[in-house]
Amino acid sequence: MKPLPSILALALIIQTVAHAAEPTLAEETAARARESEAIQKAATVFSTELRKERVEGIPTVEQMKRLAPLMTPELGDAIERARFIQQEQQRTEPDEKPDWIEGDLFSSSFEGVTEWKLGEIVIGPYATAKVAQTYRDPGQEPVTWTDRLVFRERDQRWLLDDVLMGGEWEFKSGSSLRAALPGGEKVAADHESPDGLWHVAFTRDGEETTLITIAPADKSAPPKVLFGDGGETCLMPCWALWSPEGDLLALRLGDGPRFARTLIYRLAEGKWQPVEMPVFFPEEKKALAENQFTERDSLVDAEYWQDANTLVVMYFASYSNGDDGDGYHKLVSVWIGTGGKATVVDAVDAPSME
Repeated sequence: MKPLPSILALALIIQTVAHAAEPTLAEETAARARESEAIQKAATVFSTELRKERVEGIPTVEQMKRLAPLMTPELGDAIERARFIQQEQQRTEPDEKPDWIEGDLFSSSFEGVTEWKLGEIVIGPYATAKVAQTYRDPGQEPVTWTDRLVFRERDQRWLLDDVLMGGEWEFKSGSSLRAALPGGEKVAADHESPDGLWHVAFTRDGEETTLITIAPADKSAPPKVLFGDGGETCLMPCWALWSPEGDLLALRLGDGPRFARTLIYRLAEGKWQPVEMPVFFPEEKKALAENQFTERDSLVDAEYWQDANTLVVMYFASYSNGDDGDGYHKLVSVWIGTGGKATVVDAVDAPSME
């Protein structure tokens, strides 16, 4: 029988095998080139299909037959949810203009796009493709701006998941496509829930929000305090973000210019119950603390509901130890189960805004 190799020899063998499995620089470069080419192709195909004809408001059923296969299922579901709400508005309020009935939802310009040209591709779990957009109106100076198409890879295909609006005028379509659809509207004033059953009220003292309450729209029960019952105040803009089904509510609250948090509430048995937000990156934070890094900033901003039970938050945090720094800029997906437990199910680098 041959003698067993020493522990050191085994370690060297494992190390050699591991290094052999690592891709070379040339292989990594080629892989990134293929990935960039695939994203550019996806952006070209989507933009070509989108601009074949003017899309006014929500794409029609016929238009979605062309566009839906090029989108993530979640984005497609948000558009169909908007169509359902729009049809209900038309049924119940036939004399009023419904939401999402006009304007270009897929660009910064309400009037739409007459020319487009793809630009830089940024690769990541959320990949972005810059697109230079132009609107030409006869007799007027053309208007040009840059939006960003956001793609996610699903089943080895890059699919559109959002459009980040880069127009720099006040009355653009919004900050993003997601923000314009159900589950993405950030409301910072008194309002009713999407289903009209609940009324949210904000109490302010100057620029500070001191109280946020929710009550049945028919006033059948007294308001429940969601924020402010302990005398705390919100020092930055705060907003409410409703889930597509209207049974989950996220509140973004600012605790100062460098700190913000998001509270989640869940409707259970007719009452709004708090949902505990999970801790983000607990092991990494523990390691940072053990190495004497201190937190400088922490922003947890409710961005949009990916689906009926998944909230996407923008998480920015920075830590320092003397001249050394570290931190996060992530989109974190938080799933709320039927029992009210929140779990982090995804965390990826935030799409580039450069």
